[in-house]
Amino acid sequence: MERKIKVIATVINDVIYDQRMIRICSTLSESYDVELWGRRKSELDIFKRPYYQRRFRFLINGGVMFYLAYNVKVFFALLFKKFDIIHAVDLDTLPAGFLASKIKRKKIIYDSHEYFTEVPELLGRSFVRKVWLLIEKTFVPKVDVGITVSKNIADVYTKKYNTIFHIIRNCPEIKVKKKETINSDYILYQGALNKGRGLEALIISMKDIPIKLKIAGSGDIDYKLKKLVIDNHLSDKIEFLGLIEPQDLFEYTNYAFIGYNVMENMGLSYYYSLSNKFFDYIHSGVPVITNQFPEYNDINITYNCCVFADAIPEHISKTVNALLSDSKNYQKLKKNCIKAAQDINWGIEKRKLIKVYDDLI
Repeated sequence: MERKIKVIATVINDVIYDQRMIRICSTLSESYDVELWGRRKSELDIFKRPYYQRRFRFLINGGVMFYLAYNVKVFFALLFKKFDIIHAVDLDTLPAGFLASKIKRKKIIYDSHEYFTEVPELLGRSFVRKVWLLIEKTFVPKVDVGITVSKNIADVYTKKYNTIFHIIRNCPEIKVKKKETINSDYILYQGALNKGRGLEALIISMKDIPIKLKIAGSGDIDYKLKKLVIDNHLSDKIEFLGLIEPQDLFEYTNYAFIGYNVMENMGLSYYYSLSNKFFDYIHSGVPVITNQFPEYNDINITYNCCVFADAIPEHISKTVNALLSDSKNYQKLKKNCIKAAQDINWGIEKRKLIKVYDDLI
């Protein structure tokens, strides 16, 4: 029997929760022998998938020493592993994958889920950002192929490093919708709880919004957000769900009144973003409150499936309350979400992914 081409994908996240990589690795496993390597961030057991999953443990889980430890551990693991292609996700996994691929004379794909050197966590930290920019300039121009999640990020990388980046949007498969039901009375935020996600403004806005808020995810500002809720006496209106397994998260999304995707304009990574949560909301027929950033604006021009607000409490409350008081417009937005999902879904995007791999081989 002919040996299948071996693909190893490396992520900094826990493999259980990374929905983009679950989709990518599931698709690739139809034709290749696939492994997804990541970090163990929870004590949950790995769910059975059509590919092998490996989670590394670390004594430290943040800062320079963590990123160094991750890349050293993954680099040596790759040196003693047979593979044909490395699928390195984001700049924080690229050094290990790039060096291992070149030493073993194999192919490497760089999968940029964001414009890494423009994330808010790096802006204002001049030295640290310079280090990541050096890593980017050293490795990105030399990868065999690049993929990313939005046109604007692809254009930046292609122009900056003369390396073609293919656009593979981070959207789900079309799911069979439940029978039409009345949406529950809550706003949903799903994703990382990090700086610049507009979560502080969302929490304060809940003082003037009559429905509840559910927050699914974890991140660097968990404690800060929970304290903000307590300090503003909003514990009866806001629920922190923590990390939710993908299949359970779909149920929460399915019943939400509106999905929240409003970020602060803190660097080009957010300004050019096209997040997976945006598509998750749409695929559940849930209108999205989001920024009028280029990618979201372009989609809304075509489909009219979202409403816009800045990460300011008054803007958010005014926008949500307008939808609560205008049932006709809300139902129109819901129908348009379903139309958008027919055109923007993983069934279409995965064909682009398969072509990238076919052309590489």
